[in-house]
Amino acid sequence: ELGVHNAQLFNNNPGQLQGESAQIESFCKHNAELYQSAIADKTVPPKVKLSSVTQAGGRHPAVLMCSAYRFYPHQIQISWMRDGKVVKSDVTSTEEMPNGD
Repeated sequence: ELGVHNAQLFNNNPGQLQGESAQIESFCKHNAELYQSAIADKTVPPKVKLSSVTQAGGRHPAVLMCSAYRFYPHQIQISWMRDGKVVKSDVTSTEEMPNGD
């Protein structure tokens, strides 16, 4: 009941609506741009861990595993290189882990 009453007051008062709209333009949009550039436009390079892992029942005695952690934004590309060229055969990758890394 109180919400209906307040909504009627806001909706029937053109000055109130104009004031709220002015605050959106002068305060909200301005600060949203500042927050966007201060937070969302930043990047954090991944922490990378390279290790040798022995697979149970695998065809190789050991494989190299590369893990990337704690990076932002989440779009990264990891490639194995040999002699300066991208290796495309005998490479397996996994999807993003549940913790976001």
